[in-house]
Amino acid sequence: MNRFFIRPVLIALLFLPHSLPATASEGSCYGYLTELVRSSDFPFRYVDKDKVNLLIDEDDGEVVRAQLFFDTDGSGTIGWIKYTTATHELLNTSAELDEPVALSFDTKFADGYAKCLTKQKAG
Repeated sequence: MNRFFIRPVLIALLFLPHSLPATASEGSCYGYLTELVRSSDFPFRYVDKDKVNLLIDEDDGEVVRAQLFFDTDGSGTIGWIKYTTATHELLNTSAELDEPVALSFDTKFADGYAKCLTKQKAG
């Protein structure tokens, strides 16, 4: 590939919004987090949980806040979550709630996410 083509692409990537879709194919650890949320008891009312993805709003290394969405012609937003890495606490922080609700989930995804983060920091 021509190096003159790569530079504009890299520059264009700098201007992308902060929020990123979380998928396992990105080579990041967010795939584990996506599966963690899919395995949870979040109230997936109008969509099959396997169709739900995350849009990361904030990740400071300790807390991840994300929007849950699915691909539609509209917004596709179904709610928001907050995940605290150190305590493995997943909260439903959706707007219609007066207070965040703790969610249960399959802990193997939390373990995978933690191990992936440790590998990324070491590498």
